[in-house]
Amino acid sequence: MENKFNFPLIIKFLMGYSDLPDNDILDKCNESIEVLVVKASDVARLLSKPPESDEVSLKFGKIFEEEYTLANHIYSWVWYAQISRWFIRKIAARLRAEGIYSRELVLKAYRAYAALLNAGVVGEKPRTKFKRLSDRLFISAQPDLYDESTDTYYEFKLYPINDYARRQAEIFAWVLEKPIVLIGLREDTSGYLSVEKEVINPPEKLEVDINELEKLAVVEEFCKDLMIPVYQYERDYQRYIRYKRLIRYLEEDEDYDIFEDEE
Repeated sequence: MENKFNFPLIIKFLMGYSDLPDNDILDKCNESIEVLVVKASDVARLLSKPPESDEVSLKFGKIFEEEYTLANHIYSWVWYAQISRWFIRKIAARLRAEGIYSRELVLKAYRAYAALLNAGVVGEKPRTKFKRLSDRLFISAQPDLYDESTDTYYEFKLYPINDYARRQAEIFAWVLEKPIVLIGLREDTSGYLSVEKEVINPPEKLEVDINELEKLAVVEEFCKDLMIPVYQYERDYQRYIRYKRLIRYLEEDEDYDIFEDEE
């Protein structure tokens, strides 16, 4: 029987190296420049008023987003039931740490978790992408999830889809030059959550006031040739070095041949 198990590629995937740039790209950050960067969420706030939320709702939303993303990261490697129990324990612990714990919030988190999974909203947290709007001004975008198997970006909200959510997803789509699947959750009087879904396509251009955006922008150091942040380049380069060392170790290991294709 032919063994198709390719150990280096499996290791690369498991350890998060599947999205590394090519080696020739990693050698090009010889000069840096300062640019202005505005987050997509800040652009959206200029175009549409975000929904009003109290401090508890804001904290809960941030905790849920971070823990749901993390649960997705390990979802493929652990039995489903273990993930759901682990997720709820993490949510409860973080709510207590923030001083906002309640049984109702834990239950809401579980219902939202189940609703998103049932709707197929899965993937990994994508890296931040940047797109130039003017000579010095860039817009950054990082949706909630990216499903590599379907090449799909997701942005989810714990509330019904509104104009602000659409605007933010529209900016994500413009930066990424790909559609964004926008997900909203609508709660009925019994606490049941139903899923709303819209596909937001990239607009041809952004109708924004560049002068207003520059007031919100922060200065970042970019690699001149690559036009990505220096910190992102340095992180990728260190990950690449670790990956190459891992592969070299595996190739030099006398037991490595057991993972090669053989009849």
